[in-house]
Amino acid sequence: MTPTTAPFIPRTLADAYREALRLDELGQYSAARKLCRQILKQSPGHAEIHHLLGVIALHEKRPDDAIQQLKQTLKLKPDLAEAAFHLSLVYREKGRWGEWLAALETVHNLQKNRADILIDMGYALEMLKDQDGALARYRQAIQIDPNAAAAHSNIAAILIRRGALEEAERHLQAALAITPDAPLVLMNLAMLHDTADRRDSVIATYDRVIQLQPDHAYAPFQRSLALMAQGRLTEGWAGYTSRFHRPDSRTLHTAFKVPFWQGESLDGRKLLVWTEQGPGDEILLASMIPEVLARGAMLTLVCSPRLAPVFQRSFPACRVISNERLKAVDGAGFDYQASFSELGRHLRPDLASFPSQRGYLTADPALSRKLRAAYQAGGDDKLVGIAWHSANPTAESQKSIPLEAWTPLLAIPGIRFINLQYGDHRKDAKTLRDAAGREIIADNAVDALNDIDRFAAQVAAMDHVVSVSNTAVHVAGALGVPTSTMIPAAFGRIWYWFHDRTDSPWYPTMTLFRQRAPGEWGPTLAAVAQDLSRKLGLGA
Repeated sequence: MTPTTAPFIPRTLADAYREALRLDELGQYSAARKLCRQILKQSPGHAEIHHLLGVIALHEKRPDDAIQQLKQTLKLKPDLAEAAFHLSLVYREKGRWGEWLAALETVHNLQKNRADILIDMGYALEMLKDQDGALARYRQAIQIDPNAAAAHSNIAAILIRRGALEEAERHLQAALAITPDAPLVLMNLAMLHDTADRRDSVIATYDRVIQLQPDHAYAPFQRSLALMAQGRLTEGWAGYTSRFHRPDSRTLHTAFKVPFWQGESLDGRKLLVWTEQGPGDEILLASMIPEVLARGAMLTLVCSPRLAPVFQRSFPACRVISNERLKAVDGAGFDYQASFSELGRHLRPDLASFPSQRGYLTADPALSRKLRAAYQAGGDDKLVGIAWHSANPTAESQKSIPLEAWTPLLAIPGIRFINLQYGDHRKDAKTLRDAAGREIIADNAVDALNDIDRFAAQVAAMDHVVSVSNTAVHVAGALGVPTSTMIPAAFGRIWYWFHDRTDSPWYPTMTLFRQRAPGEWGPTLAAVAQDLSRKLGLGA
């Protein structure tokens, strides 16, 4: 007869706790949880058991239960640092950054010398848009552990975004001395090279990352952007669609069982083109739609809801569907599909392939005339639309221009300035108006964020647009309105403005004004003001 193993019968609560720990380590979570519940019947205030139940819930991917148990643990035993640490893991996973930071602060207060906790606190503060606080925590981590490569690398990333490239490079070299083959550090080094306009070095660094980690989620895409910024479009487009395979990808590349267009003849073929990005990129890449139609395609265009009305007016030969109505799209009826960016792979292989088209979007002409008449109010002043802020999640401060820098432009006589800034920036507009002593017309009936069709009519009413690199310049350029676009010198440049150019092949009516040094917008605005006066025939 085969001997059987006698069931475990704990003699004490301590025995039962040790057995529950053992079951958890073996991955027998149900048995461990059951035993913990039995222990709590005898000892309801057993903090370690609540902690273990929280850990088991973590393992079983039950975050809400984990939070409940770990909070109860800390209520019973506030000095149990391990419970606070596990609670921080749950909040991080759920993206609850403020609560993540609070849990980490509890751990830090109990264990002051843990550099890893300070690094996590720094990252939580970055998520909460407190870069100064994040820098302070990263620097504390280095004081505790000078070999904390992640702290050096994270400091460098913030400094790069701020344009402090020399100090950033020192921190990156320190990180590389500790971990020379760390992909995250090398990715930040590539960002430094890109920001400093070291064109060969940035590509070589991305190549090194891909060599070390062939399945890296972000390096191939970032490499493609660097290539395209250099005008190496054929190489860049080849890697651009790697963005579809990133963990955070939310594109439609698997939504339709239709072959992807590989440059075949489109004459009489049914082509499905879908959007994949924000409104600025969507408008820019829509510049290829007229060419697709000219090739004889029967085109269905899936776009963001706010762009559907203006796209339908601009491309009447298309069937335009907003992506909130995807159920109306039957993929079986198409010969090919393509994302907007995949059109670029075949239609924009080099800078010579860009057509000279003044504008390809069409605003509501009657509404545009009505708005122009209202803004001019019977006068003959030129209408100039302005926008000073970018809501880019990673480069907002670098792309936006402080209000005080705008005064030279606003001093030009013979102009009525129109606020084209999207979002609620009424306080900023009032500050700008008071500082310059000039009226800036704000039309509250135009919602640039949610009603781009009406916004397009407003932009079309302008004689000129002056703006930072944001949605306003894409709308203006696509309408063929003369536009002055201001590009940051370092972090925040976008690939499609390319390097060194003062013109844009995407938008022939646009002039690019490049910041000379990070943080110095005054000379840029002065150059814009001089150019604007000349183009409009006005005295400075």
